[in-house]
Amino acid sequence: MKKILFVFFIPTAILLCVWYLASIHIASSLILPSPLFVFTRFVLLIKESLFWEHVFHTIMRTILSFVYSLVISIILGIAIGFSKSFSLLLKMPLSVIKATPVVSFILLALFWFTTSQVPIFVSVLMTLPIITSSVALGIANIDIKLRQMARVYGLTKKQKILHIYLPSVFPSFASGALSAFGLSWKVVVAAEVISLPKRALGTSLQTAKVHIETADVFAISLLIIALSFILELLLAAFFKSCMKWREKDA
Repeated sequence: MKKILFVFFIPTAILLCVWYLASIHIASSLILPSPLFVFTRFVLLIKESLFWEHVFHTIMRTILSFVYSLVISIILGIAIGFSKSFSLLLKMPLSVIKATPVVSFILLALFWFTTSQVPIFVSVLMTLPIITSSVALGIANIDIKLRQMARVYGLTKKQKILHIYLPSVFPSFASGALSAFGLSWKVVVAAEVISLPKRALGTSLQTAKVHIETADVFAISLLIIALSFILELLLAAFFKSCMKWREKDA
């Protein structure tokens, strides 16, 4: 309880105080609305059914892009982990993806995909190197003695996968996947702001900005941050339960 108080409540209280004092000093809700005004707008927004449609579609785009990225990255990570040729072949493309600004991919994707597909494509592309690297790193860090033991005892491929590869790779994979999911959420929203799908939180943000509704921009942004925390906590809990299940199974 003390840790939660120190890590979350105290910094939040300090931030709200600074925000409130700054809003009083500036004295313009157009530039910096007060926390109370933003909260009022937030309550009004979440009462609108259409707003929750925007939330739903953004969450679904994030989940869909994350699943696509997982599937592709696991395949690429395994290929890199077990083949030096694949590692050399994919090193440059993955480095280029990591070095390219997100906005460049968003603008290019607008020529190739529909407005609803752009956030998914860009999110998959940006998270691909993270998960791929984590899988490849997990495979590279498998204890050589374990591999030798598997050969000595003549373990089948299934036994090697279940009792050696999965337990060794999973912690690295889970860490990378968790980081990738957080990035995926931010990339999807950023891509929505530019591509403007019909139903999206990013579209709501851009609409509020165009109408100069600063309080709404703050309110929507705070919801995006809160949803990011909640979704990442749920994913972290899922990975934690998977690790516990593996330990019991072992």
